[in-house]
Amino acid sequence: MKTNFQTQKMKLIFLLTLFVILLQSCSKEPDLPSGNPITKYEYLTAGALNQTPYFTNPAFDTISFASDKGDTLTFVKTKTDTSWYCENQSLASNYKICYQTIHNTYTTIKGVGSFDVKHSRKIDYKDMSNIINFNINNSYFLCGDEQIGYNGYWTFKKAVIIKNSNFNDVIVLYPNSYDSLVAESYINKDEGLFYFIDKVVNKNYIIIK
Repeated sequence: MKTNFQTQKMKLIFLLTLFVILLQSCSKEPDLPSGNPITKYEYLTAGALNQTPYFTNPAFDTISFASDKGDTLTFVKTKTDTSWYCENQSLASNYKICYQTIHNTYTTIKGVGSFDVKHSRKIDYKDMSNIINFNINNSYFLCGDEQIGYNGYWTFKKAVIIKNSNFNDVIVLYPNSYDSLVAESYINKDEGLFYFIDKVVNKNYIIIK
């Protein structure tokens, strides 16, 4: 006949065994999907790249701007990079989508300034079209590529005349979307960013056609 001590000891062993089994089942990692990983690449289309001249028109490998103070800025494209931003579709999925970004880097060969353009295939902004980032003199402007020339955009202008030059189907962009007190840029499909107002230093630049 088992003593009370032996009975309690067996109960304790049983409970410890059950606890270890439960702990292992809780900490077990989910099964990984079988099969080879699948990657889908989302490229910028020719139509998207044609929304600005920077990636399709060699004439924009060199860009010059004249200021209202009499000086000139000239930028020359030195590099075009392609990169990818990838997202897994779920934790237990072997399927991911990679989105293309094309980045033009320019070197300043005249004046003091900076310029570059980045075009991204739907990164982070799920409710927008592909994204274009413009940087001129460390002022950054962002828009969806389909918004360029779109007559429903809130700053759209059918035509503007700046210093006796005509520009059509223009949108105006501000840093941080709505900060019109710092800077503004004028952009269209044919000339890209063609007019820039730096309100901090009270200076503006227009593209030299």
